[in-house]
Amino acid sequence: MFIRPLTSLPSLIVTILIFWVESVVRIVVTFTPKFIIVSADSAVKFVFPWLSDSVKSPRVSPLEFASTFEEMISYWGYGYEEHFVRTRDQYLLCLHRINQDKRATQEQMRKNAASDRIHENGATITNQINKFKKNTKTAYQRKPVVLLYHGLTLTSEVWISNIEEKRNLALYLTDQGYDVWMGNARGNKYSQSHLTKNPKNDDFWEFSINEFAMFDMPDTIDYILQKTGAPDLTYIGFSQGTAQAFGGLSINPELNEKVNLFIAMAPAASPKGFSHPLLDGFVKAAPSIIYFLLGRKIFLKSVVFWQRIISPPIFVKLIDGAVHFLFGWHCKNMSEDQKLVSYQHLFSMTSVKSIVHWFQIIGSGRFQMYDETPSLLPWSTVNTVIDHLPPKFPTKQITTPIAIFYGSADTLVDFDTLKNNLPPLPYIKSIHGWEHMDFLWGRGLEHKVYPDILKLLEHFNYPLTNLSEEIEENVPLEITYSEIDNAVITNNIKIMSAIAVSP
Repeated sequence: MFIRPLTSLPSLIVTILIFWVESVVRIVVTFTPKFIIVSADSAVKFVFPWLSDSVKSPRVSPLEFASTFEEMISYWGYGYEEHFVRTRDQYLLCLHRINQDKRATQEQMRKNAASDRIHENGATITNQINKFKKNTKTAYQRKPVVLLYHGLTLTSEVWISNIEEKRNLALYLTDQGYDVWMGNARGNKYSQSHLTKNPKNDDFWEFSINEFAMFDMPDTIDYILQKTGAPDLTYIGFSQGTAQAFGGLSINPELNEKVNLFIAMAPAASPKGFSHPLLDGFVKAAPSIIYFLLGRKIFLKSVVFWQRIISPPIFVKLIDGAVHFLFGWHCKNMSEDQKLVSYQHLFSMTSVKSIVHWFQIIGSGRFQMYDETPSLLPWSTVNTVIDHLPPKFPTKQITTPIAIFYGSADTLVDFDTLKNNLPPLPYIKSIHGWEHMDFLWGRGLEHKVYPDILKLLEHFNYPLTNLSEEIEENVPLEITYSEIDNAVITNNIKIMSAIAVSP
C-alpha cells in the first residue's frame, strides 16, 4: 500500500466527526417516541410541500414498499425460482431465476413487437460484432442463458425495480426468449448464510472483491450451467458486478470458456474516487482506522435504520444530496417517481472489508487484490516509499469477449485506464451525459442500451438469429444507428473496436 501524506489528516478528522454526530443522532432518535417522529415528518412536509408524494404514479407504491424479490416479480406477473449456490468456501448464495412459462402468450407478442424496433435501430451493433468470432459450439436446444449481477450494496431486486416495465432488463430479456438468472453477492439480505459461520460474528464478514472473483462468480456460473445443461452463458454486470467479472475471468482461465460474452455496464474496475476533497483523507486512511470507525462486520448498517425512520420523499432528497456530495452526480435522467422506488432498493448489506478493498484500489490507482499487509504507519511525510506491491488482477489475460457501456458523466468510471488494462474489445459505447445509476434506472434505457445488448446476445449465443451479411474484413464500416452522431472505427484484423458516442 502506498504511504499517505500527513496533509490528509484534517479531512479525516472531519469525517470522523461526521460519523460521531450521526451516531449520537441515531441514538437519540432510537429512544424518541414514534408519535414525535411522525409529527416531525408531517411538519417537514407542511413546511416543504414539494416533498409530498401525493402525485406519484400508481406503479410506484407497489414497488416502493415491496420488501422482497418475490413481491416485486409477482407485481409484474412473472413467476420465479429461488436457488442456492454453495461456494467452495461454504457460503450460500441466493439466485433468482425468472419462470418464463407464466406469460408465454404475452412473451411472444412482446417479442414480435420488440423485434421490429431492433431491426430498425440495430444496424450499428450488427456491423461491429460481425467482425468478432461467432459462437460455434454445439447447438443448445433450450433458451440461451443470461446471468445478471448487481453492484455494491445492491441485490437482484434492481433488475426489476423500474416503474416502466420495458426498462427492466431482466423482464426485457425474458420476453426476448432468454433464460434469465440474477445473482446475489455474499452478505446481502438474500445471501447471509454460511454452513459454519454466523452473520453475527466478524469472521462471516471477512470477504472482499477477492472472494467475489475467486468463489462467487465461478461457483455461481458452474451451478447455473449444471442446472440448465448449457455449455456457456452471457454475463451482464453493473458496477461492482463488472469488477468481480473482470477479476474472476482474469484469475480463473477456465471460466472464459463458460462465458460467451461479458457485458459491462458502468464498469467499476478503475474508479476515479470521490468528487469531494473532504473524503480524500478517509479513503487514504490506513485500514486499521477505517475498521476502528466502521467495525469489522457490516458497512453502514445505520442506512437501514434511517430508511425505516425517514419518509421516502425525504429519503430521496437525502440520497440525491449524498450522491452529489460523494460523486458529483445530479441524477437528472431519473424521474422523481423512479427515485421513490429505486432508492428504497439501493442498500443491502456488504462487508466493511470490501469497502476497504475499494479504497485501496482508489488509493493505488490499480485494480489490485486486497492488500492483507498494509503499512503499519497510517501517515508519513514521504509519499514515494512503498514497502510492497499487492498483485493486480491480470485482466489483459481475459479471453471472453467484452462489451462496455458507460456514461460520459459517470465520475466513477476511468475509461482510459480501464481500456488500457483490457484485451481488444468488440464493442464500446459511451452515452453522453449519463451517470452511473442511469444504466439501471435512467430514461432511454430501452432505446440507447437494450437494443445493442440484444444484438450482442444474438451474435454470441445460439441458436443464432439471421444477422446482416458479413462484410469484408478491411472495408470501412458505416455507422447508421440513429442514436449516434460520432463514431471512431478501428480495424484490428479479427477484432473490431468501436467507440460510439450518443447524444
